[in-house]
Amino acid sequence: MALIPNDPFRMFNHYWDEMERNYLRGRGKEELSQFLYRVDVEETADQVLVTAEIPGLEKREDLHIEVDEKLLTISGEIKRAASTSERSSHRTERYYGKFSRTLTLPAVVKADGSHASYKNGILELSFLKDRHPAARTIEVDFH
Repeated sequence: MALIPNDPFRMFNHYWDEMERNYLRGRGKEELSQFLYRVDVEETADQVLVTAEIPGLEKREDLHIEVDEKLLTISGEIKRAASTSERSSHRTERYYGKFSRTLTLPAVVKADGSHASYKNGILELSFLKDRHPAARTIEVDFH
């Protein structure tokens, strides 16, 4: 009688293969991109600071940043280097393609007076807090 080695995680191999097939190869890449980049959000008395690791960006035009009160959206595209037809790929783990990440900031911030810098794959953003956000009222029509 042959002994079978005990591998308690063997039953999950099918699920890992399904995840890799569905999410890492084409379909679902944009949804997966929100988990690929690490982001830190910090707050001081008068600022909100955001630091994001986004390696692989080459041009300023490949990165887009939008802020709307407490919502920050970082999006862009990492372009893959053109490979020659002489090579055959055996493993592709580096992410390339479009990405998007939307974060809720801890305070309402101003778009003017913000600062952004990108160096060595690290994006650093700083926003001034909006101490007096414009009051918004909603008028109700009574009939």
